[in-house]
Order: sequence, then C-alpha cells, then structure tokens
Amino acid sequence: MTRWIRRSALALGALIVLAAGAIAATIAFDSPSAPPVLAAGNTIPGIAQWNFAELPKVQTVKARDGAPLNYRLYPGRADRAVVLVHGSTGSGTEMLKLAQALQAAGATVYAISLRGHGGSGTRNGDVSYRGQLDDDLADLVKGVGIDKQGVHRTLAGFSSGGGFVLRIAGGPQAGLFDDYLAIAPYIGPDSPTSKPNSGGWAGVALPRIVALSLLDGIGLPWFQDLPAIHFATQAKADDRRTPVYSFRLMASLQLGQDWRAVLARIKAPTRIVVGADDELFNADQFQPAMQAINPRIGVTVVPGHGHLGMIADPAAVSAVAAAWRKLAEG
Repeated sequence: MTRWIRRSALALGALIVLAAGAIAATIAFDSPSAPPVLAAGNTIPGIAQWNFAELPKVQTVKARDGAPLNYRLYPGRADRAVVLVHGSTGSGTEMLKLAQALQAAGATVYAISLRGHGGSGTRNGDVSYRGQLDDDLADLVKGVGIDKQGVHRTLAGFSSGGGFVLRIAGGPQAGLFDDYLAIAPYIGPDSPTSKPNSGGWAGVALPRIVALSLLDGIGLPWFQDLPAIHFATQAKADDRRTPVYSFRLMASLQLGQDWRAVLARIKAPTRIVVGADDELFNADQFQPAMQAINPRIGVTVVPGHGHLGMIADPAAVSAVAAAWRKLAEG
C-alpha cells in the first residue's frame, strides 16, 4: 500500500511538472501577431477634414499611484457631466466630434485617455494590475470634481470603451454614475454580437491568454504585462495610438468570461447605440441578446452607419447625443 501511494505521488508530481512546463512554454513563446490592417477599425471616416484647432488642450489629474490621467474638457452645463471613453488603440483625441455633439446637447464632457493610452499612466499598452482602470475612474471623478451632489453623471464609451462602460455598470463601481451609454460595445468573444476576431480587428494570443488566466485563477498574477492582443493597425505606440495590449490591460477593459452575469447585474438606466452596418459586430444581435439577459438595457440601432462612423458622422453622433439626452432627462 505504501509503495502504491509513493508511486501515485510520484506520478502526480510528474504530471504537475509537465503541466507547469507546458504552461510556462505557452506563456513564454506564444504572442499576438499583427493582423492585416483593417480600415473599418483603424481609419475614422472624414478625419482628414477635422479641424484639430478645435481640440481642447490636454488636462491632467493624478491617480492614487501618482500617475497622470489625461482628459480633454468640453464645457457645458455644470450639472450634466459625461465621462467619455475612447475605443481600442485610441485616445481622447479621436472623440472630438462625439464630444462636441454631446456638448451641443448640454453636457460637460470629459474625453479621457485610459491608462496605457494617450499619455495616461506610465507605460503604453499596460496597467499595473487587473482592475486598475476601475480605480482610475474613481480617481478621475473625484479629481475633476464631479463627485459632488447635484451633478448628473453619465459614463459613455465606444467599442472597447463601450464594453468598459458595461463592465462598470455591472460591477462594484456602478454607483459612480447615474446612467450608462455604450456605443457599439465589445461584449465578449463568445457573444452573439461579436464577429470572429472582431471582424479581423484583433490578433489574439489565445494560448497565452488561457495560460495566464489559469495562473490568475489560482492566485498567481504572474507575467500579466506580456502582450495579449495586437490590433489590425500599422500605427506605432505613441501618445495617440496603442496598437498592443498587455494581458492585464485587456482584462481590465473587458467584461470577462462571465459577461452574461455582469450584464444581468446592471440596474442603472443603460442604453446601447450601434450602427446597423457595423463591420466588427453583429448589430442585429444586440437587441435579442439584451432582451434575454437584461431587458432594462435599451438598444438603438442607427441605420446606414458602420463602426467608426458612430464617433464621426454627424447623423450618427447626433443619434448618440439624443440617446444621452433621454438618459439624462430620465
């Protein structure tokens, strides 16, 4: 009996060593490859004609770790604040036209650059730990002074930023805002709203992500600064673009594997606005998906618009601004 126990223990130990070796090799050698450039995710329609002289100067508040959190301010009503979150690879700069539309509708808009983007944080494409974006959001709300009573706060975001909006709405920081607006949001890879690899926009290091998730699941947040996603752009990492995300930045943005549960927990007024011709997502699947999971989440489909058009085309940004007005006015 003792001999059998010893042999079994040795066999189990060998299996553990082999499994650990396989995980280590996967983490070390798998990496995201750059997909072919995808114009539908990379090039904002009409941006060459934008007047960037209209772009407000960058302002900064400090996060709890002392890192800068950058934003651009579009002043409007003092009691109507919108914190506006950009999409993947971008920064607050690309939200110019949408921010102006919200401003014209009465909002004071804070077009932020998330940590790891637009000069916010300490490293392009990375955060220091999973969930740091949630903490940054709380620090920003306090830092710009919109945490005061009497200010109606909306969190709005586009694409990956839209997914982040829904993550906050269904998470422990939900009380930071009165309502939520998600524009063409990324829900999850297995959501019926998602096309494979987001329509070709994301090159994902799936084996590395699985391996790091396994480690994280047993309380070992190791190697999470390694790249996990390379987006379909030729842009280099700078103060305007972030082509590669680390595992922990990716995880800090997304709803996660339990996205259904996150969506089901949303209680605050929340609306999704998506273009009918979205190239990255299945626009016609948002309504049935939300109806099945959480009917409190409203969906507006804007005819004739693709993905990036939702933050650039005059008719599209007007539709988003109208959706915000309905939320803010109750």
